[in-house]
Amino acid sequence: MAHLTAIGIVVVQSWLGRICPLTTWEMQLRIRAGESAYSDTFISHWLQHIIFYDAPPWVFIAAYTLFGCLTVASWFWVRPQKKSVSLVG
Repeated sequence: MAHLTAIGIVVVQSWLGRICPLTTWEMQLRIRAGESAYSDTFISHWLQHIIFYDAPPWVFIAAYTLFGCLTVASWFWVRPQKKSVSLVG
């Protein structure tokens, strides 16, 4: 449920055009340390450096949404099983 909630928050934030609060906090700390901050979100910043492609925001929104849908679908494809606890002794 924690993973499902986390990706749900990311999807909603991306649709609302909001930057993650942790990214905002990181940028503020970088500025206070005298470094430069990201001009965009953490994910888009590093993806740009990794794949050398400057994608428009809708690409990341689509990726977050697709990943969120896959997370929900995996919940139904591979249902979590409750582990039974056996006490010995």
